[in-house]
Amino acid sequence: MLAGALDNHEGALRASLQAEYGIRLLRNGRTEPERTPFELGDLVAGLPHGCALWREAGGPIALTDEAHLLREAIFRLELIDWHNAGSKGAAPKRIELPKPAHEVRAAEAKTATKAQRHAARDARRASQK
Repeated sequence: MLAGALDNHEGALRASLQAEYGIRLLRNGRTEPERTPFELGDLVAGLPHGCALWREAGGPIALTDEAHLLREAIFRLELIDWHNAGSKGAAPKRIELPKPAHEVRAAEAKTATKAQRHAARDARRASQK
């Protein structure tokens, strides 16, 4: 978990450690005050839901417990309203959870590849005219 956070979300990890524990993460992966990798890993695992690291990583852990409760309350109020209105139309849906960062990156890479293929195809067609 620590290595993945350092590789993919260093800035958010730095912000979360500073905000939660008052620990500065230095560029070389060391900390002030000095911590062992095991200690640092435990601290990262103990970061609260909704901190900068988890928001950037995405998924259910990106939301605080309060945000999860609010999401559920909104859904239930919409469901009650829909039911009281005669249950006509599509039933309300819960607000979607943030997608995990690796899924977002994969989708963006797929879109970029598709765009490059289209641009190459358009360039070939333009050169054939």
